[in-house]
Amino acid sequence: MSARAAVTATPYGDVDTAGLDALQSSYDTTRMLDAVGTLDEVRASLYDPEHLRNDLLHLHSMAHTIVNGASLMAMSDDTPFVDQLTDVLDRIDHYVAELISIREVLQPLEALRSDDMGDPNGR
Repeated sequence: MSARAAVTATPYGDVDTAGLDALQSSYDTTRMLDAVGTLDEVRASLYDPEHLRNDLLHLHSMAHTIVNGASLMAMSDDTPFVDQLTDVLDRIDHYVAELISIREVLQPLEALRSDDMGDPNGR
């Protein structure tokens, strides 16, 4: 009885045979297309011509006044600083969550790396 190969040759390089077998029976590659759609949504949200950037700069001006005692640099509006901060943090958390969901789609594909292949980063 011969031992099964630990690595399988593919058109895109060698992959771990056991990882490939597991993914072929359980991984839906269309999830990666969904991840592309998610990334497109994040990109479109981030390209809201300078809205988040301007909000961060505005928060900095207010924080500089509040924390450092600097002279008033930004116009005060009716929305308290902490509420504006929460809004920016919520938007950033949303972007991070979306990017993590994309990572979670790709993570199972790491099973294709064989222990015999070594670390791609040379560690």
